[in-house]
Amino acid sequence: MKKIILITFILLEILHANTAEKMNRLYQSGAFLEACQMGVQHFNELKYNEAYLSLYAFSCLKADQIDRLDTPSVLLSQSTEARTNASYFSMLLLQKKLLMQALYDNYPLKSLKLPMSSHLLSKVFTLYCKNPQPKNTIKEYRDSINPRISYKLYATHYNGRKTVAIDEYYDRILTVHHAY
Repeated sequence: MKKIILITFILLEILHANTAEKMNRLYQSGAFLEACQMGVQHFNELKYNEAYLSLYAFSCLKADQIDRLDTPSVLLSQSTEARTNASYFSMLLLQKKLLMQALYDNYPLKSLKLPMSSHLLSKVFTLYCKNPQPKNTIKEYRDSINPRISYKLYATHYNGRKTVAIDEYYDRILTVHHAY
């Protein structure tokens, strides 16, 4: 009986290691959406390992799967680094939700002050708070560091759900479309 339990435990550890290693390889190769999806599929295996839980969350973040950050934000609490990551993910989720509320419900954000990060959503949130452009359905902003980069923020539907989209432009040429 002890041998069966030991063998089962060893097999589960091997499977967990393979999942974590594969997810890491996907992340390192830039396959963020695949790494995020793998994290979703194997979440129960990874949820007690904060390093891989963070890897899962950062994969989802880079794949524009912002809504997948809520669960890791709650679970990341044991180490300083994990709590820092949790705060970062929570801030981005809040900024997305506030932008949705502003765009769909005309909720004023001008007086709101939140931390800012280098993430695109955070940059555009800060630009929106400074200049909400209430009469425009598509809000246009210039990057404060590089004037050749600009953004368009607007409400949209993605997979049947109301969401926020940001288009990135370089010299007025669309480079990346993000749907959050």
